[in-house]
Amino acid sequence: MTKLYAFSDFHLSGDPPSKPMDIFGAHWKNHREKIITAWLETIHEEDTVIMAGDLSWAMNMDDAISDLKMLGRLPGRKIVVRGNHDYWWDTVTKMTRMTDGMLEFLHNSAIRTGQVALAGTRGWISETSPKLTETDKPIIAREEGRLERSLDLAEKTGASRIMAVLHYPPFDEARNPSHMIEIMKAHHVTDCIYGHIHGAANFTNLPKELCGIKLHLTSADYLDFKPHFICNLEEIHA
Repeated sequence: MTKLYAFSDFHLSGDPPSKPMDIFGAHWKNHREKIITAWLETIHEEDTVIMAGDLSWAMNMDDAISDLKMLGRLPGRKIVVRGNHDYWWDTVTKMTRMTDGMLEFLHNSAIRTGQVALAGTRGWISETSPKLTETDKPIIAREEGRLERSLDLAEKTGASRIMAVLHYPPFDEARNPSHMIEIMKAHHVTDCIYGHIHGAANFTNLPKELCGIKLHLTSADYLDFKPHFICNLEEIHA
């Protein structure tokens, strides 16, 4: 059975890591090895894995390439959305070439896997966030536009279901839905996969669904460094 998984926010920094993550808690110790082991135990070559950003701490593509190629060599089809710490992000053409086509990048595009069309963008903080500044407003508008374009393309694939992939959650600190949810609703999105949120204190009261859209937080530490199962692709029919 071909399966769809999601797994994100690895915050890799080479091997051995140049930025050990256990400064954020003992559960991050040897997190690179935990991620690889769990992936190999779970993911098969015919499966698809969505990675919702923050894959590597690297500041440029040359420094990120060892982390990205390590992920690329793991089993399965791998689809990536940019995270706020993915400073290495470049043009899709360059990233595809430098990773030898082992990763697919979701950026002003849509990608179909089975009867599921994936649409997405990085996102940003919610327009209702108490942290919002004037600087954030044009970024939010740009990211909403990218999501709209991606969803328009997803609808044109003819897939039976559309899922959205963001890095930032589509809700604010009070768990109120952002305008991103309204955009998804207008395009009949069934599921939203996101990352960005870390730390046990921030894992409380996370919504499992907003406005009829199922939500999946896929940050590695939230998932205990194990891939998150979304669905069996062969059970979704045309």
